Amino acid sequence: MTSSDTSTATTATKHNKNTPTRLEKKITRKIKYRDKMKFVCNVLLISLIVVLVLNLNITGVSAQTRDPRFYSRVGVNDYQWPNPGDPDYRTYTFNDRRYGHYQPNGYGDNYPGRNSPGQYPQGMPNEDRFRFDPNNPKEIPFPGILAGWREDLQGKQRRDSLTLERDVFVTTNYGQVQGFKVYMYDNPDPKSFYRPYHSTVDRSMGECSVFLGIPYAMPPTFEGRFKPPRLHRGFQLLQAVDFGPACPQPVRYTGATKGVMDMDEDCLYLNIYSPRTGAGVAQKYPVMVHIHGGDFVRGASNLFQGHILASFYGVVVVTFNYRLGALGFLSTGDENSPGNYGILDQAMALKWVYDNIEFFNGDRDSITLFGPGAGAASAGLLMVAPQTRHIVKRVIAQSGSALADWALIQDKYRAQNTSRVFGQLLGCSLESSWKLVNCLRTGRSFYELGNAEFPPDVGTFPWGPVLDHNFTLPGDDWYDGWREKDWRFLQDTPLNLIRQGKFNKGIQYMTGVTTQEAAYFVSQNESLAPYFEIDNKFFEQKIREHVFRYNYTLNPNGVYEAIKYMYTYWPDPNNSTIIRDQYINMLSDFYYRAPVDQMVKVLLEQKVPVFMYVLNTTVEALKLPEWRKYPHEIEHYFLTGAPFMDVEFFPKSAHLERNMWTDNDRNMSHFFLQTFSNFARYGNPTPQQVLGLHYERAYQGEIRYLNINTTYNSSILLNYRQTESAFWIQYLPTVIGVFVPTYPPTTEFWWEPKEPLQIAFWSMSVACFFLIVLVFICCIMWRNAKRESDRYYDEDVFINHDGTEYDRESRTTGVDNTNLAANHQVMRSRDNLYEYRDSPSSKTLASKALTDTTSIRSPSSLATTQKTGGSQSSLKSAISLKESNGGGTLSPYSRPARSEAGVAPAARVITNGVAVASLNQPKSVEEKRLLQREPIPLSSTPVPTEQTYKPASKPLPSSRSTTPVPSARSTTTTTATLSSGINVQPLVGIKKSQSRTQVIEGVPQTSV
Repeated sequence: MTSSDTSTATTATKHNKNTPTRLEKKITRKIKYRDKMKFVCNVLLISLIVVLVLNLNITGVSAQTRDPRFYSRVGVNDYQWPNPGDPDYRTYTFNDRRYGHYQPNGYGDNYPGRNSPGQYPQGMPNEDRFRFDPNNPKEIPFPGILAGWREDLQGKQRRDSLTLERDVFVTTNYGQVQGFKVYMYDNPDPKSFYRPYHSTVDRSMGECSVFLGIPYAMPPTFEGRFKPPRLHRGFQLLQAVDFGPACPQPVRYTGATKGVMDMDEDCLYLNIYSPRTGAGVAQKYPVMVHIHGGDFVRGASNLFQGHILASFYGVVVVTFNYRLGALGFLSTGDENSPGNYGILDQAMALKWVYDNIEFFNGDRDSITLFGPGAGAASAGLLMVAPQTRHIVKRVIAQSGSALADWALIQDKYRAQNTSRVFGQLLGCSLESSWKLVNCLRTGRSFYELGNAEFPPDVGTFPWGPVLDHNFTLPGDDWYDGWREKDWRFLQDTPLNLIRQGKFNKGIQYMTGVTTQEAAYFVSQNESLAPYFEIDNKFFEQKIREHVFRYNYTLNPNGVYEAIKYMYTYWPDPNNSTIIRDQYINMLSDFYYRAPVDQMVKVLLEQKVPVFMYVLNTTVEALKLPEWRKYPHEIEHYFLTGAPFMDVEFFPKSAHLERNMWTDNDRNMSHFFLQTFSNFARYGNPTPQQVLGLHYERAYQGEIRYLNINTTYNSSILLNYRQTESAFWIQYLPTVIGVFVPTYPPTTEFWWEPKEPLQIAFWSMSVACFFLIVLVFICCIMWRNAKRESDRYYDEDVFINHDGTEYDRESRTTGVDNTNLAANHQVMRSRDNLYEYRDSPSSKTLASKALTDTTSIRSPSSLATTQKTGGSQSSLKSAISLKESNGGGTLSPYSRPARSEAGVAPAARVITNGVAVASLNQPKSVEEKRLLQREPIPLSSTPVPTEQTYKPASKPLPSSRSTTPVPSARSTTTTTATLSSGINVQPLVGIKKSQSRTQVIEGVPQTSV
C-alpha cells in the first residue's frame, strides 16, 4: 500500500468520524418526511374543526330554558310545590281563570283564537265569581263545578240539584283526587217503559262519580315537545272537577259549540266515570278505556260521555287526551324526532289506569279498549305493543283496524316526506332533520303546529304511528329524564306480531263496520254541494288520484283499470246515484272493511275468539239522507246514551233535542250499551239475548257476523264482502308488484332523487369519484416519497467513496459511462453497478491486470440469460474466460480485499444487458490466445452445444462463499464487442495492451 493511499484512507476515516453515516442520514430524512406529513394532517384536521365550530356558532340555537316549575329538585331555583289553600295552589289554567301548574304562555291577542282575560267562550258563565283578575291574584275563583253549577258537566239544573250529594274523594298512588257526582234522570232499560215526556217532574234514576282532568303525565311543553311522555310526579289534592284542555288541533274542530272549549299543549289529562267509589263493592267493575278517533289529527276526551255506561251498566269508563297531528306524530326517521308521541301517550295513560283504577273500584285485570277509527287502530296497536300487551284484555274495534294502511306507517321515507312538507308549510329549514325539528320546537307555537292542515303527498291522512324498526333513537344520556327505551313503541308489524302469538293469551276481539263508512268523503267535499252528485268523469278522476296518491308507479294503468272494473256497476254504468254509492264503497273497502276483514282472519288463525257486526241502521232522529244514513262513527250516539241524557252534555253543534229520539234509537242505544258492557265483563256480547238479538262467534271459513238492521229484523250472515276485501288485500298487490313504494319528496334537492335507481346510481358514482381521488392522492404521495427515498437508498450513484454526498453538478448529469469513466475517484472507490459497455476499455484491462478477482452472476442467472438468443455468444466467451481463471466468483457488489486498497477495482463488462465477467490481467496461455486471436464475425444463430457442470477447481481466497459455475463448452466462440468510442488513457505503470479494430458486416469490432 502506498503512502498516498494510506493518507487518503486516513483522511476518509477522519472525515467519516465527523460526518453522519448513511444510515443516520436515512433515518433523519425519514423522520423529517414523517413530520411533514403529520404536520399537514394536523393542519387539515384543525381547519375542519374550526369550520364545524363556526358553523355551529352561526346556525346554532341557545339551549332551551327549563321551566323551574317542572323540575322540583335542588339546583333548579329550589321550587317547592304549593300546598292546598295556598294562593298559588292550582290544578290547571283555563284562559287565565283555570288552575294549572303554571300560567301557559301564548294567551291573549298574540295568537288568533285565544281568549284574553275577561273574554270567555260563548255559552260560558260570565258571572264575577268566574273572573280572574291578574292584578289581584289572591282572589282566585274556584275551578269547574266548585264555582257554581255547570250544565255542560252536571246536566240540566233541577229544583233539588243543589241539595244532592256532590263531592267525592279518592286517594290514589299519585295523591288525593276530588270529584263529583252526576245524576241521571232517564232509564235506558226498555222494560221500564219510561219516557222523559211522561211526567213533568224528573226523578233521579241513576248516578255515577265523575273525575275530570286528572293529569297522567308531565306536561309535554318546553323541552318536552317532540319527546315521549314522562310519569307525573303526583299531587297532594287534585280538584278534578273540570275537563282538561284538548290537545292542539285545527281550529275548525274547536270551539264552545263543538264541545272543545279549551286547547293547550298541556293536554295530557284523563277522565274517569265510576258507578260507585268507596268501600262496600262486592266485585270490581270492568274497565272500558275509550280512545277517541279523528284520524290522529282531531278529537278530545270530553266528546265521549261515559255517564250512562257507568250509571246503568256497571263498568268504569276512562277517556283521555293524547297528542295529535305534528305534535303527536312528527317523525324524521332518525334520532332527532322518531315520532309516535301520541301513541306513547296512550300507552302512558294505560299504565296510569293499570296502576290506579282499583281506587275507583275498577278491575285492573279486566281492561277493554274500544273506540272508532283511529281509536280502533290504536287499540289494535296497544294490543300487541310490548309495553301494554299484558294490560289489554279485550278490544272492541269500531270501524278500524291496526292493519290498515293509515294505522301504521311502515315506510319511514313516507314519514320523512310528510315532515318535510309540514316544515315547508311553516317556513322551517329543510337542510337537515335537526334544523327542521329545532325550528318546530323553539320557533313555532303550539297554535301554529296544531292549526296547520295540508294534504300529504302520499296517503290520505298525514299523521299516524310509525314503525321504528330501523330508527336511530336517542341514547340514555342524551336528555335528562328520558331513556332510550322510552322512545320505543313497535319494532315489528302488527301482522307479524299476531302471527307470532305476541299478545295477551286471553285476548278477545270484537269488531264491526257500517255499510257507508266513507260517506263523509263526499259530504265534506264542498265542491259537490248542495246535491252531492257524482258523474262518471269525477269517479274516474278520483280513481286516478288514488293511484297517484299511493304512488303505484310500477303499473299505474293496470291498477287504474283493475279498480275501475271492480267498482263499476255494469248493468247501468252511467247511473249517477249508483256511481256515488260505488265510490263510497270503494273508499270504505280500502280504508276500513278490507283491513277489518284481514284482522279477523289473522286472529282466527290464532284461535282468538272474534265477534263481528255490520251496522245497517242509523240514528233516525238525525234524519240523514239515504246515501249517508250509515256513516262512519254513527255508533257514537248509541254508545254515549244520547237518547237518555240531557242535551246540555253534548255540543250545541249537534242540534240535539230532548224529545227527538225515536223508539228505535232508544232500543239500538240500549242494545249497543248492553252488548259492549257484556263483552267487557264476560268476553261475549250476548251471553243471553238482548232485545231478541244475539252474536255468534266467527270461525275460519265461516266468518259469521250480526247484520244489524233494527231490533226486529237483524240476522246472522256469513262472509261479509269477501271478494272486495280480497281484491285490496290479495289481488291488488300482485298488480302493483310492490305494495310499499318509494315516496317522492315534495322538496326536490340534488340529494333527494326521485327514483331508487337514481339513488343507487348517484351513490355509486360519488363513491367511485372519491375512490379515484383517493387513489390519485395516494399515487402523488407515493411518488413524492419515492423521490425522497431515492436520495438515500441509491448510495452507489450519489455517495462518494469517502461517505460524502455527490455534488449537485455531477448529479444532474445522470449516470453514464463518460461521467463515471472520467471520475477516477468513483472508479477507485468500488465497482460501478450502472456501467453499460459493449467493449472493454483500457482502464478495464488495466484493472484486470492489477486485480485477481472475478465477478460473474450465479448459475441460475446464467441459465436465465441463456434463453436470450442475442447473448449466447457472449456467454460462451465469458464461461471460457471463467474456466481459465479458476472458477472463483464474487458477489456483484463485492469489493476488493484490503490488501488491494491502492489498486483500482476492475470494471465489469456487460454484454447485451448481462454481466459476463471482470477482465483480469492475462496470465494463462488460454487468455493470451483469446486476446490475440483474430475476431470472428458474429453469428446470427447460436451454435447448439452440449454443456456439463462441474464445481470450481480453484476457489477465490476470500471470505465470501462460492457458487458452482458451469464448465466450458466444447465449442467456444469469442464475443465480438462494439467499440465504445471512448478515449481511454492508459494507466501509469501498466503495460499498454495491443488492440486492433476492423469492420465486420458494417460494425466496427475491436480485439485486444
